Amino acid sequence: MTKNNFGYLSISELHKLYIKKEVSPVDVINETLENIKEINKTLFAYVTITEEFAMNKAKDAENKILNGEPLGLLTGIPIPIKDVEPMKDVRCTFGSLPRDGIAKYDSMVVRKIKEHDGIIVGKTNTPEYGMAGTSDNRVFGSTFNPWNKNMTSGGSSGGSAVSVSSGLTSIGQGGDGGGSIRIPASFCGVFGIKPTQGRISRIVDGSVRYNVVSNATSGPITRFVEDSAVLLNVLSGFSNKGEYISINEESLNIKKLDDTKNFKIAYSPSIGDANVDNEVAENVLNAVKKYQKNYKNEIDEINFYPESTEGIYNVFFDFFCVKGYASDPELLDNKEISKKITDYLKRNWEHGKALSGNRVFECYNKIGYYRDYLNKLFLEYDFLITPTMATTAFEVDNPPKFINNKKVNDPLWDFTPLTYYFNLTGNPVSNIPIGNSNKNLPIGLQIVGKMGSEIDVLNISKQFQNIFKWEEYRPTISV
Repeated sequence: MTKNNFGYLSISELHKLYIKKEVSPVDVINETLENIKEINKTLFAYVTITEEFAMNKAKDAENKILNGEPLGLLTGIPIPIKDVEPMKDVRCTFGSLPRDGIAKYDSMVVRKIKEHDGIIVGKTNTPEYGMAGTSDNRVFGSTFNPWNKNMTSGGSSGGSAVSVSSGLTSIGQGGDGGGSIRIPASFCGVFGIKPTQGRISRIVDGSVRYNVVSNATSGPITRFVEDSAVLLNVLSGFSNKGEYISINEESLNIKKLDDTKNFKIAYSPSIGDANVDNEVAENVLNAVKKYQKNYKNEIDEINFYPESTEGIYNVFFDFFCVKGYASDPELLDNKEISKKITDYLKRNWEHGKALSGNRVFECYNKIGYYRDYLNKLFLEYDFLITPTMATTAFEVDNPPKFINNKKVNDPLWDFTPLTYYFNLTGNPVSNIPIGNSNKNLPIGLQIVGKMGSEIDVLNISKQFQNIFKWEEYRPTISV
């Protein structure tokens, strides 16, 4: 393994090295590719390595630097792409055996990363169609956690979170439809932010493009909060080729974070009556107290209870499944193809197919209520803080059946009852690493902001980073 550890440097730190000509993008990409190949033997974060593309882009970046050209936001910066984002002429599987093939076009996310000179080094593992909270599929198998190679990375952006956590890259692209950035970011001890729904435009096919309510968005997973600001700037912006969105700004236009601002914050130890592991709950509460001691911001403990956890879960799961089935019904309805899909995808899409029109309308109505409930909270507070996850990472293929000695209702979802509510409301949310459990597994808390308030979510996240310094974390398996 090489010793420069470029994957632990921020974008600005790498750019300073480039400008001073102390290091070349070719050096950085050579090391990155070498490290990926080595660590991937154990963690299986990457499913495709785009070596030829990355080396050609590195040489282009080197020539720009030697010619004194200005650097783009991502010039010379290695970044992985989640394998649900097509990249033209590169294998894209969506984690799905029936949909494994060569992409014919670039997704909107890939286009924007290329436009800003980012160097895509590979595609990262994900569950089939992003339809689970862990990164397991029938094409590549499971992605493991760098803090304990027997544990799950979380999902559905598990491969990208592992890339950042293990020091392969300092940034990664993820997507979040029910917690899929925040779940692996929490389990792997890195920063991640789900932006406001509609902030990042996506290319989608067919009638889905005109859906006025969507639960899923792309977003950054990074080591440094500032790098998430840069990547959000790259990814955000309206396009008339993308899905229906209500945010028409060309970009987020983040120049410099302000970590001196004062905020009024609501803290809730749970959402509804969700069961949160005692150790997780205690660590989150202690982190909130430590933050308040350092920044003196007003924090009130509240009971955030829009309705029961079961009620929230049922609305999310019904909406999630009916939307999934509608996106590609052939996977379920074609008997030969359906033999190749994962059990969780089959379960989800059978559930979605069976829902009545009345139930779908009820879900839309409840989504409106959830948004109203949260908007009223934000009339008084700037942020809501809760735990990100109900548990720490667990063994691959063995989700917890009990939390605090209480049997869970659905092992595939009850470890993450705190994330998907905000996919239904569309608010920006970040995951903050606050330390590790007694078993040395990361714990995170999430910060929820008002619609469109990504800049302030990043500002308060930077305050937390100043205290907890998670950029210095080094997992057991890392560069």
